[in-house]
Amino acid sequence: MDSIISFYKQCVKKLLCQYEYLKDGDSQIELIFDDERMRYMAVWVGWYKYKRIHQCAVHIDIVVGDSAVVGDSHRIIIQRNDTEDSIVAQLVEMGISQNNISLSFIHPIHGGYVEQEGDVVAAITS
Repeated sequence: MDSIISFYKQCVKKLLCQYEYLKDGDSQIELIFDDERMRYMAVWVGWYKYKRIHQCAVHIDIVVGDSAVVGDSHRIIIQRNDTEDSIVAQLVEMGISQNNISLSFIHPIHGGYVEQEGDVVAAITS
């Protein structure tokens, strides 16, 4: 279990570190890694004229499943993706099963979209 969680943490941090170097004249990305609670974020911070910029670009949680329950596993929950990148595809390329990745920012009523995203990722990684 610890090796799976450590692998997930490593992959999520590596993915978020790609965004650390994004910046413009007004703002930059700050990375927030909370290993204890397994919450990870990339946040835009700065100023635009007199307006404060504080915007979550990416938010990912790792949830530990109950190993005593059949079918329950550790999951990566993408809470927010305000980028143009397919975070799911990147995590799959790193070796994480798409079955263990959830898109929490899509309302459950639109579950078909998540399945379509999975088909797209499967086609890309094949």
